[in-house]
Amino acid sequence: MSLELTLESILDKYQITDLSKLPQNIVGPVLTKDEFSYGVVEAIARDNPNTFKGVIDRGSYIRVVGERELVLNKTTLEEVLGREVRFPGEVEVRMSAFAGKIIVRGDYLKWYLEL
Repeated sequence: MSLELTLESILDKYQITDLSKLPQNIVGPVLTKDEFSYGVVEAIARDNPNTFKGVIDRGSYIRVVGERELVLNKTTLEEVLGREVRFPGEVEVRMSAFAGKIIVRGDYLKWYLEL
């Protein structure tokens, strides 16, 4: 894996520090802290350049923040991790909660709000 997937690297790139600027229509997963989850964050950031807003460090977990819709494509996650991913399956066991509604398919996950 050529990409450094650590908590520090993810927070350096994506941490939201001013919580007053969070979008009103938040969607996204709450993930345990491990290398796989950091790969999920990186893949979501790549797949959603307009709606991904960042992450909030909550101690034992990280909250991924998107506005109205976030998509996680299996192919992007596999590219980031450098290996095949069981999809669905491997993401959900690390996701303790999420904001919005969710669609789980064999090639993507989508968190969204119906407005």
